[in-house]
Amino acid sequence: MSKCSGLVSGYLMGLDVGTTGVNAMIFDVAGNSLGGAYCEYASIYPAEHWVEQDAELVLSSVFSVCREALRDSGIDAELICAVSIASHRASFGLLDSDGKLLNNRFIIWQDNRGVSELGFIESKIPASELYELTGMPLTPTYTLSKLIWYQNHQPEYWSLVNRVVFPADYILYKFGGELRTEVTNACCSGMMDIRSLDWSDRVFDSFGFSRSLFSSFVVPGTVVGKVGAEAAKLSGLREGVLLVAATGDQQCAAIGAGVIEANRASLTLGTAGLLVVGTRKVELDKSPGLMAPSSGLIGLYELEGIQLGAASCYRWIRDIVATPEKEESQRSGVSAFVLMENLLKQSKPGSHGLLFLPFLSGAGYPQWDAMAQGTFAGLRFVHTRADMIRAVLEGVTIESFDMYQGMKRANVEIDSLAVTGGATASPIWKQTIADVFGIEIKPLKVPNATLVATAIFAGTGAGIYKDLKEGVTKTVKYENPIKPIPENTKLFRKIYETYKNLINSLQQNNIFTQLINLRNEN
Repeated sequence: MSKCSGLVSGYLMGLDVGTTGVNAMIFDVAGNSLGGAYCEYASIYPAEHWVEQDAELVLSSVFSVCREALRDSGIDAELICAVSIASHRASFGLLDSDGKLLNNRFIIWQDNRGVSELGFIESKIPASELYELTGMPLTPTYTLSKLIWYQNHQPEYWSLVNRVVFPADYILYKFGGELRTEVTNACCSGMMDIRSLDWSDRVFDSFGFSRSLFSSFVVPGTVVGKVGAEAAKLSGLREGVLLVAATGDQQCAAIGAGVIEANRASLTLGTAGLLVVGTRKVELDKSPGLMAPSSGLIGLYELEGIQLGAASCYRWIRDIVATPEKEESQRSGVSAFVLMENLLKQSKPGSHGLLFLPFLSGAGYPQWDAMAQGTFAGLRFVHTRADMIRAVLEGVTIESFDMYQGMKRANVEIDSLAVTGGATASPIWKQTIADVFGIEIKPLKVPNATLVATAIFAGTGAGIYKDLKEGVTKTVKYENPIKPIPENTKLFRKIYETYKNLINSLQQNNIFTQLINLRNEN
């Protein structure tokens, strides 16, 4: 009998393969985190709008954090029953006929090369019809526009493509699983029929895609294989551990925050920012610009507002402005972000009138402007490093609030708001979220809700939980709620008005595009 049969105690591993790094965490069946590891890696920027990843670097980082998580937890690898993986959505790789990843690259969701193809796409399928079919707005973020870019700009390269793969599916395959596509993650390709949860014939016929380009579907919680001998050596996991499909990273984050019913909501501030509200109805005419994929809980849908930079902006300001804190971190071993927290206390809410537009990867919902640029406004000699860092933190949060305002105009109701992601490691940032939104928020005991959900899927696949809802009920736990400070909320309402006026002025005068043109001339 398997050591995991009839499990009441045992261990599950979750992996979150993100845009800027990979996390691994080991949980018991009650959802308690027992240890984990993180490995950061860089993206590659070969040309304007292009964002790629070295797939071998990502894969080696995945194996590395598995080993480190086992060491950190002190758990015997023999007692790990199942592992599940979530990864960034809309990203993809291209396999040749030998099953090798072309150019050893993943093309990342932040990649905007497909912006040149949006007119071509709309000439085939009007944007409103495409949104009604797929639940994805017509933007360069999703897989569709980038596949068409390859067709139109690199036809010889495209002719080598035998299979389009999504990162989590490919990594599970390299662990020893079957090459399968998880269906709810595929919603963010921009090619899925959101109602049938199948590839859209209208999209495929319009752009000449064959179903043979894609792997067969599985639903979240499906066992897709077992850890193979080679992967066991590389990862430290025992050979034969169950490999279980999860869903996309942000869908996982919502589930790990308890969004398993309509009108529950979560705000995740990680590499990307997502405000997610659960819904049983897909009424896309009421939600223009919102993403509407299936939840990893089949039968529930998600309305999602996405911000493309989010906490990546905070990492950027760490690297550019908080260099003394980075250097001190290397000497002391204390995280640079912890040291930045102390620096933030030297500023105050409102950043002394300094405003930051967090559009370092373009603007997501509700602007959907690939040309948008990151901007500091109001900078004077009086401002300090602390003000600049706080302005970035506040700008990201105000962008989240802007998504909420857009949802309210679409008559979206929110009963509760859980907050997740790396930003919640900062007490100042958590209070800022409550202040900007003006509502009580619920931080999670385990801030990385994506990892919580991947462990739940692993446990569901292993038969530890009878279904996803039972897994959420047993594992998702919250800290004490954080209430807004009324005077801060009043201040941020004024700042929000200025934020909107600034964006409108820059867009109406075509400033973002002018700035891109100036950069290209240098």
